[in-house]
Amino acid sequence: MKDLTASQRAMLELSLRSSLSRRRALGVGAAAVAGLGAVALAPKEAWAKTTMTWMGWQGYETPIQSGTFLADNDIDFQPTFISSNEEIITKLQAGGIGKTDIITMYFGYLPIMAEGGLLEPIDESKIEPLPRLIPQFIKQDAIHYQGKLQGVPWNWGSLPLMYDPAAVSAVPTSWLDIKKPEYKGKVAMVDDPLGNLLIWGTVVTGKPMGTILTKAEMVKVIDELIDIKKNHARAFFATYGDMSDAFARNEVAVSAIGWEAVAVWTQAKGKTIKYTIPKEGTGMFMDCLCIPKDAPHPELTYKMINHILSPQPQLVFATEQSAGITNLDTVKLLPKELAESYNYADIDGFMKKARLQPVPPSESKDDTATYDDFLNEYQRLSKA
Repeated sequence: MKDLTASQRAMLELSLRSSLSRRRALGVGAAAVAGLGAVALAPKEAWAKTTMTWMGWQGYETPIQSGTFLADNDIDFQPTFISSNEEIITKLQAGGIGKTDIITMYFGYLPIMAEGGLLEPIDESKIEPLPRLIPQFIKQDAIHYQGKLQGVPWNWGSLPLMYDPAAVSAVPTSWLDIKKPEYKGKVAMVDDPLGNLLIWGTVVTGKPMGTILTKAEMVKVIDELIDIKKNHARAFFATYGDMSDAFARNEVAVSAIGWEAVAVWTQAKGKTIKYTIPKEGTGMFMDCLCIPKDAPHPELTYKMINHILSPQPQLVFATEQSAGITNLDTVKLLPKELAESYNYADIDGFMKKARLQPVPPSESKDDTATYDDFLNEYQRLSKA
C-alpha cells in the first residue's frame, strides 16, 4: 500500500475542517474485536454470527439496520462512527486494511484512496440495483480509477442559500443579495473551506467549476469572503449545527452557505427556514459505498451494499435525514416535498445549478491554484 504524498495530506488536512462543518461532530465509537478468551465465554449462538465492521457518519448506519437484513444473514454489526472522512483514511492506514468490511466516503477522495491502494475496485456485476441508480452519478470520472468503479453513490445533497421567510422581503435570487444593507449583521457563515469555495469560487469568477481557479482568482475569492465576514456576517460559525441554532434564535436571516439538512434541524426547534439555489448555482456533495482493500467478508459486503441501495432502506435514510438518495425506484415512495426538493424529475437540470466539482489539484504546471494555495489563502479568512 502506498503512502499519501505531502500534497495529498495537505488536501486532507483542509478538507477535515469541511467535513466537520458539514456534519455536526458526533464522536467516534470504536468497536473492539473480542479476544480468544472473550470468545470462549460467549454464548453458543454467537459462534454462528459473522462480525462485520463498518465506518461512516452516525446516522448513516440506519439503512443497514433497517428491516431484517442483519438477522437474516447472522451478522454481528459493529459500526465505527467518524467525525471526518479523513478519519477513515487514517484508520485504514493504521491497520484497518484486511479488518474493515465497508465504508462510506465523500466521492472526491476516491481517486486519492484508489491511488494509495486503500480500495477494492467494485465488481459491478454484483451490484444488483446498479441499473436503477441515477446514471449521472455513476458516470462521474472521480469515482473511477484505471477504468474501474471504486465506490457506489448512495446519497447526495447540495449547498443552497438558507433564508428565514419571516425576515426577508423577497427570496434571494443571487448569492450577492446577502450583502444588501437590510441583512447587515444577519448573515450566517460557516467555517467550511471546501464548501465555501464550491460556491464563492463561481460567484466571484463566473467559472462553473469554482474549485479550478488561477492563483489571482483564488485571492479574489478569499477577499470577497473576508469582506462578508467583516462587514455583513453575524458570525463565522464552526458548524452547520451552530448556524441552525442561530436561525432558530432569530439571530440570522440569510446564509453565505447552506445544506438542506439545516432546514430539518431548525424545524425541529420550532422554526421554519427555507432554501434556494441562486442564479450563480452552488456545489454538491455525493457519498459512496466503498470496499476497503482486502475486506474480510466480500460476499457479505456486496449483499450489504445491495441492501443499502434497495428501495426501503433508501426510503428510511431519505426521510430520516432529509437526504438525496440514488435508487430511482425509491423516488416514487418519497414524500412529495422531499422529492421536489431534490428535483428528481430533472436531475440534469438540477446538476446545472448544483454541480459536482473536483477538488483543486495537488500539483499544477501552470498558474492554476493548488490545494496548498487554497490552504494558505483560507488562513487569511480564518484569521480575519
